[in-house]
Order: sequence, then C-alpha cells, then structure tokens
Amino acid sequence: MDTIQEKKTEVTERLKRREEERLAELQKRKQEKENNITTLEGTKYFIENFNKEKSDILLALEKVDTLPKSEMVNELDRITERLQGLQKFHADSTMFLPSYDVRQSQEALGNLQTLIQEKRDKLFPKKKFAFSSKKKTVKQDENKKEEEAKTKASYAEDQNVQLSDCTIQKKSHECVEMPESAMEKKDVSLFDNNFCTIKLFGAPSTVHIKNLTDCIVISGPVSSSIFISDCKNCTFVIACQQLRTHSTTKCKFYLHVTSRAIIEDCSELEFAPYSLSYGKLDEHFVTAGLDKSKNNWNDVDDFNWLANDVHSPNWNIMSVEKREEFKF
Repeated sequence: MDTIQEKKTEVTERLKRREEERLAELQKRKQEKENNITTLEGTKYFIENFNKEKSDILLALEKVDTLPKSEMVNELDRITERLQGLQKFHADSTMFLPSYDVRQSQEALGNLQTLIQEKRDKLFPKKKFAFSSKKKTVKQDENKKEEEAKTKASYAEDQNVQLSDCTIQKKSHECVEMPESAMEKKDVSLFDNNFCTIKLFGAPSTVHIKNLTDCIVISGPVSSSIFISDCKNCTFVIACQQLRTHSTTKCKFYLHVTSRAIIEDCSELEFAPYSLSYGKLDEHFVTAGLDKSKNNWNDVDDFNWLANDVHSPNWNIMSVEKREEFKF
C-alpha cells in the first residue's frame, strides 16, 4: 500500500514539475517576445530620428554656399555642433541596436564629418606661399585678426573645460583613475596637472585636456572629439573620432582616430598607433560608436604648415623601436 502511495506521489510531483517548467518556458517566450518588440521599436525610433537629423545636416551644409562670407564660419560651427549631438545620440543608442545598424550609422557619421571638413576646406582653403606686394600695415591687420581669433578660441575652450561633467584638476605626482560609471557618455576635462598618470577606462562623450606637464593620459574610446592644448612632455594613449591639438610640444601620441588629427602651433610631436588593451575595451568601442577597424593615426593635418609636397617638421611617426604597449 505504501509503495502504491509513493508512486502516486512521485507521479504527482513529476507532473507538477513539468507544469512548472511549461509555465516557465511560456513566461520566458513571452518576455523574449516583449524584449524583441521593445528592441524593434527602439531601433525604428533611432533610424527615423537619425536619418531625419542626417538629412537636415546635409541640407544645412548645402545652404552654406548661399550665405554671406561673414556668416559661413558660424554656420559651419553650428552644423558641427549638430553632428556632435547626432554622435551622442548614436552612442546612447548602441546598446540596443543590431550590429548592422551600428556599422551603417558609424559610416554615415564618418561621411558627414568628411563632408563638413571638405566644405570648410573649399570655402576657406589654406593660403599658399606667394610673393606679395601688400603693404606691411595690411599684414599687421591680418596678424591682429588671427591673434584675436585664437584668443576667442582659447576662451571658448576654457569655458568648455570648466563646464565639463567630470573634472580632474590641479593634481601633482598622483595616479588617478576615473570610474567608468562617472564618465560614460559625459564630457571630461583634465587641466592644470603635472607628473600624473590619468586613466579613463570608459567611453566618455568628449575630453578636454589643458595645461598638462609630464603626464601620461590613458583613455578608452571617446565618442566624439578630444581637444588638447598647452601641454608639454606628455604621453597620450587615446581613441576618438577627431583629435585637435593646440600649442603643445614634446608629446607622444598613441592614437586611434576615425576622422583625422589636427595640430596647430605645435612642435616635436610623435605619433604611433593606439596600443591600449584592457578587459572592456571592445565593449567601450561599441558604446562610443567608433569603428575599431578604421584608424587614421598617421593622417595628421598641421594648420601651420602650408607646403603640400614637404612633410611638416612639427610632427613625425614614432619609430617602431620606441613604441610601447599599455596593457591592464
């Protein structure tokens, strides 16, 4: 009798387990279906808004030619800001986008960046060497305007540094690491530091670097631009879409850049390919929306060097023997 009862109990429990497993499987499928719907809705929202903003940027770029010369620079700056906003929207959306859409939107962003730069180069080409008979006073006026423009640009950069979301400043002889959660998709600024090693293992939106001496800056992928100014004897291990460097000397760059590097008023700079590795690097490349397979580390544009057929003396490619690897 006990044996029969035990068998009944065993059968009942087995049927109960099967029912629980069936219900759990149904719940799992329901959740997966809901997740798929959410992902599809998110992808649709991204594609619609991304394509609309891309079209608006292209339209604005076409209209630049119709503006008075005095308004063209400001309009190109506004278009660049819109592109940076689109880059941030892309970086914020990569977590739910299919890999195909990530690649397509990365390529579209790169094309927009190129078109904007080509428009700038077309409307404001670099001056070429030529003999001139203009009076000295005209040249002095040009120099004065150039200095005023640089002063305004420097002031604007100082404002950006001060308004950044995360800041490391006035450190000396320290090793500082900013937490990933603190800087992801945010603006980061590093200024007035000396003899420091600064690590940014995450995916910030933009990085502003100013007044660093004898520092090592090691950064994960940055979704838009890195701005560097007034630095000396530093090593930068950085990845970004665009690099702009001003008034900097005797520095080494281990660089990953998907657009190009621009230098101005710089000297004794050395460039080598990005050589950083750490656990979440690939994940951060996806978060930042950077194409890991595209690196223009040796495509450096020196705004102070006008000769196209002669290499700028202000930067060079670092010899293989001197290059280091940065593993964490």
